[in-house]
Formats: sequence, structure tokens, C-alpha cells
Amino acid sequence: MRLAVLLSGVALYSALYAVVPLLPLLERLFLAPPGAAGPGMGLPLLLLVLLSPLVPRLPWPAGRLLGGGLVLVGLGGVLGALSPSLALWTFARLLQGVGAALVPALAIALVPLLFPQRALEMAGVYMAGNVLGGGLGRVLAGLLAEGVGVRGALLGLSLPALLLGLLLVRAPGGLPPLGRPRYDLSALPLYGVGSILLFLNLFLANLLPYRLLELGFRPGEVGLVYLAYLFGIPGSALSGMLARRLGAVATFRLAFLLVLLGLGLLLFPPPWLVLGFVLMMAALFTAQSLASGAAGRRGAGVSGTYVAGFYLGGTLAGLLYPLFLHSFPLAVGVGALLALLALLLAPVR
Repeated sequence: MRLAVLLSGVALYSALYAVVPLLPLLERLFLAPPGAAGPGMGLPLLLLVLLSPLVPRLPWPAGRLLGGGLVLVGLGGVLGALSPSLALWTFARLLQGVGAALVPALAIALVPLLFPQRALEMAGVYMAGNVLGGGLGRVLAGLLAEGVGVRGALLGLSLPALLLGLLLVRAPGGLPPLGRPRYDLSALPLYGVGSILLFLNLFLANLLPYRLLELGFRPGEVGLVYLAYLFGIPGSALSGMLARRLGAVATFRLAFLLVLLGLGLLLFPPPWLVLGFVLMMAALFTAQSLASGAAGRRGAGVSGTYVAGFYLGGTLAGLLYPLFLHSFPLAVGVGALLALLALLLAPVR
């Protein structure tokens, strides 16, 4: 069961983000105008924000909740793949959003209970699985769509979540109880840093294509730049080892010093700009592993609220980035101020 918890992020995010490269193809499939599939991306994240703090209060075993969440994610993906209309596909995505809200808050809280002697390292491994899942979902969806079509791609990437969820549901007693959730106001800096982490990630990642196209990059070259996300895997996996040697706070601050360096490099022409994005992604995921681990050690109530804050930051990034389409240096300045705030707070003790 411990391995199933670690793999839950891989299964969840590969299913949830598989639709990203397929959005234009889905709109074509359903004879919908460009952008019509957008609510199918935004609404699941909104449900994560709204429902994650409530999940620890549900009166069922952690294994059943975690497994049930993965079943809903997988089932929503299957129903979406078979949907005859865009409206029904969007409803299926809402089902996935409800299921997704059940997974990360519980998994983050379970990791320190399942690995009490290696909590720092295993929090990093869990986060690396999340990064891997998000990357695999995007890459495999595009490749599978060429071979088996859009519906086949969505179906294939939904099945791992469904099968892993059924395994957890059938063995609900295999995971330790989480206890009564506590909603700790002293963790406000941690929630704030969670928001900053995903805001910085998506805010600058959304603006980067416009900057690169201005600099003469071709669309294919822009896509290759996003391989930078793969550097989040070693960044996450090594976070625990670094925290053991340097201390969690020192490692977190070092990560955000590297984020600030990466932000500075974004203002220079390529290849420095690309190097800055790679450095920023690796460092952000290092800090994210430490922050999620700190949330998990404080119990399911704090971890649920942390997940809500995290995705609230992503939602705000999606709303605000269009205001900076013609002010990239100003956007970098905003990012630097937020990174400096996170560095000063460092709420990962």
C-alpha cells in the first residue's frame, strides 16, 4: 500500500493533464470553436481549491477515500473519452476534479506516517512522481492520439488511475488512520508559500511562449523548451537528501535563491533565457517538495488547506497572466518579489 500511495500522483496527474495537448483536437472532434474546451481545464482546478480543505473531514478510511478519488479520476477520463458532446466531456472533467481533490491532500498527509524515518526523502519521491505523471500525461497523450485517436489516448491514460484506485478501495485497512483534522491558522505562511509556488510556475510558463515567439523561436522550438519541467524530477527527488544535510529551511532558501537567479536569466536573450527557465523549474519543485512535506507532517487538515492554497495560486496565475503579455520584464519583477517573500518566510520547519 505504501507504493500505491507514492504512485497515486503519477496516476492522477497523467490522467488529469493528458487533455492539455489534445484541447484543439477535442474542439475539432466535438465541432466546437477554439477555446471552448477551456472550462474543462479550469473547472477541475477550481474544484481542487474548493474541496481539498474539506476532504479530511470525510468519515471514511484514508485508503477508501484515496482509492475512491483515483476511481473517480479514472472513471471521469473513461466517460470523457466516450462522450458524444463537449458538454458531457466537460461534465466528466468535473467528475475528475472531484476525484482529484481527494488524492493529494491525503497522500501528502500519509507519506510521513508511512515513512516516519524517511519522511523528507519520501516527500521528495512523491513529488517527483507528480512531476513525472504530469509530463508523461502530456507527452503520451500526443503520441497516442496519433496512433489511436483522441478518444483512445484519453481512455488509455485514464485506466492506470482507475486500476490503482480499485486496488486501494479493496484494501482500505492497509493505510494508517489520519486522525482528527486540525486547521491551524499558524500555518498561514505555509499556505501562502503554496500559492506562490504554483503561481510562479504557471504565471511565467504561460507568458514564456509569447516571449519566445517575439524572439524568433518556431512553435516546435517553443514546445521543446518545456522539457525544462523534467528537471523538476531530480529537483524533487534530491530535496530530502539536501534537507537532511543542510536543514529544511536552508535548503528551501537555497532553492529560492536559485529561483531568483533563474528569474534574472529570463531577462537575457537565449540561451540564457532557456537556462533560467530550467533552473527555475528545478528549484521550484525542490521547494515544493519541502513545503508539501511540511504540510503533511502537520496533519490532514493542514495538508488539505495547503493543497487548496497551492491550486488557488495556479488559478490566479491563469487569470492574471494576460495582463502581462506585453510586459514580460514587469512580470519577471512581480515573480522576483514573490520569490523573495517565499525565501524570507521559509515555513518548512
